[in-house]
Amino acid sequence: MALFHILGRTLATEFRNGIGWDIEFVSSKPVWVTFGENIKAMPFNGVVILLPFIVITFGSVIEEEYEGAEETYED
Repeated sequence: MALFHILGRTLATEFRNGIGWDIEFVSSKPVWVTFGENIKAMPFNGVVILLPFIVITFGSVIEEEYEGAEETYED
């Protein structure tokens, strides 16, 4: 996996087990984000390009805060 920061957004590539072609414009796709040893699901806003055996994503992760939210991992 490769990760780059461009224009305030993140460009990431990774391998996948698919051979189809697809372009998605997403506003709340759940992704796993790591903070040190902690892992948290967060919404992703951007473009997802699926190529044979490769996923390319370009966008940003949104930190949502809402009343009554509780962390699901231990610090």
